[in-house]
Amino acid sequence: QAGEIFDEDAVAEAVSALFKRFKLPKKRVVIGTANQRVVVRQVDVPQMDESEMKEALPFQVQDSLPIAVEEAVLDYVPLEEFVTPEGEPMQSILVVAIGREVVDSLVRVAEAAGVSLAAVDLQPFGLVRAVVSVAPMVGSPTNAVVDIGQSMTQVVIAQGGVARFVRLLPRGGDDFTQALVETLEVDEETAEEMKKTIGVAPAELPDGIDDTSAAQRALTRVADALIEELRGSMSFFRSQGEDVEIEKLIVAGNAARLPHLANRMGRVLGLPIAPAKILDYVETGRVQLSEEELQAAQPILPAAVGLGLWGVGL
Repeated sequence: QAGEIFDEDAVAEAVSALFKRFKLPKKRVVIGTANQRVVVRQVDVPQMDESEMKEALPFQVQDSLPIAVEEAVLDYVPLEEFVTPEGEPMQSILVVAIGREVVDSLVRVAEAAGVSLAAVDLQPFGLVRAVVSVAPMVGSPTNAVVDIGQSMTQVVIAQGGVARFVRLLPRGGDDFTQALVETLEVDEETAEEMKKTIGVAPAELPDGIDDTSAAQRALTRVADALIEELRGSMSFFRSQGEDVEIEKLIVAGNAARLPHLANRMGRVLGLPIAPAKILDYVETGRVQLSEEELQAAQPILPAAVGLGLWGVGL
């Protein structure tokens, strides 16, 4: 729930069953994580080699993080090097801090499921690999990737295929469902089906007092709240001194299929919208899905495919 594991035994059993059903290899498995206990910050530190950085990282970033470094697992992505006006060589890094108990829980689940871990990775980094890094690009375009999941929305801004900004928003498809449950007084199953056909308003909120209009109004209010958080995230990115323009918004995630949602996001934010099309760049092996089913599944594939690309130099 919201990216956290509350029943390790149940999750381990489900993972084991999944690997068995599809005869998946259990070696060098990469697990992705994304929840409210993950912190990502851009920090400027003195230039140093990789071994020195790993040793000095906790001391260099402890004042920039809202959690104690001794309670977190730390990693970083190098961005660029620069020299201060005083002549001091510096480098910008993207620091990732994950609550140690979150990582420990993932490791226990993997062990119980009988899989051998290669790494615990950040899901937003997987998104960038899958929808940005593998795609042909000219120059170093800056794109925003938004993955709208069941209970969380992942926002990543990448430049030239490298993540520069990550934010995890506690909003997702469940918020749309609950809006219909509360507005129309229907059960969750009914609300889930209704939202798939009604969708949000493509432009202004509709007039009328019938159930369809009331439902669309409720869904649109949730959509607009999410869009405002996206706007705030992008504004914060720009406020960090990033003198770049976001060229387009790449949309993924199961909840992104909600009718008119992506178009409304693009119109309000003033950005071109592109659906995540990873199958244009990734060759698939033998899968138990038809071509039509694979195409329909594209919105939910990027994070998993990106994790599978971990360690290949992207």
